[in-house]
Amino acid sequence: MLNRIFTGIVLASFFLLLLIYSSGPILASLFSFIAIYSYYEWLMICKSTNKDIFIFIMLALISMIAFLLFYTHAVIIFLAYISIFAWLIISIDLSLNLNIYRKMLKVNSKLIGFIFIFITWALFISLGETSNSNVFSHNYLLFSNHESFYIGQYYLLIISLVSLTDMSGYFIGKTIGRKKICPLISPNKTLEGFIASLLFPLIIFYITFSYIFYIPVFMLDIFYLLLICIFCTVGDLFVSVYKRFHEVKDSGNILPGHGGVLDRLDSYLPTIAILHIWLFL
Repeated sequence: MLNRIFTGIVLASFFLLLLIYSSGPILASLFSFIAIYSYYEWLMICKSTNKDIFIFIMLALISMIAFLLFYTHAVIIFLAYISIFAWLIISIDLSLNLNIYRKMLKVNSKLIGFIFIFITWALFISLGETSNSNVFSHNYLLFSNHESFYIGQYYLLIISLVSLTDMSGYFIGKTIGRKKICPLISPNKTLEGFIASLLFPLIIFYITFSYIFYIPVFMLDIFYLLLICIFCTVGDLFVSVYKRFHEVKDSGNILPGHGGVLDRLDSYLPTIAILHIWLFL
């Protein structure tokens, strides 16, 4: 537990300093590296050959370059809504144990990982983008210095929200959690931890916005905040199912107490699309 706390504090401090002091291209490069490395871990989990890893990583890099050069805001809208639709299907599948996701993994695990990680990366680096021309020319945070602080606030919002959801669910689940909610997928997930992962972030953000920044919080905001917290768990379970399908405990060991980079990225897979629709679409 101490390793998890220490790693979490270091990661949070690192990204906070980056958002405040680093330039757009550095952030773009970092987010892209994280996406590529996460996909590498995904490929390792499904025991891909070196040849397959090379081919799919190159495919991911080419897709990223194409997105930066040619894709427009219309594509971002499409990716956000198609992502929401896909995650709704996944959440229903996991809730009712329909095994749709597992059947898809049998067909092509590598392609599924590519699609979900690529969409998450594309939505993450285009946060706040509203231009009708290509993303590379107009993304305010990552590719120019204009309004970088304005967009940086939203990165801070999603990172803080996901971190609070993860920490509150983990600590309450570890200390007082009794009732398992998905023992076959993630034995450590408890009902008490899940409820805490919804309530604590919501209370903290409501107090922060209403009484510190004096920003009104509407019912629609509360709805989206809860939705993000819920889908943090869905993203976690999504990767847990994948790891169990391939009989792997963690995606890696690069982050003490957390596992691999993919183990930290899982909650962002569905939530970044929700943030897009809430604030920008």
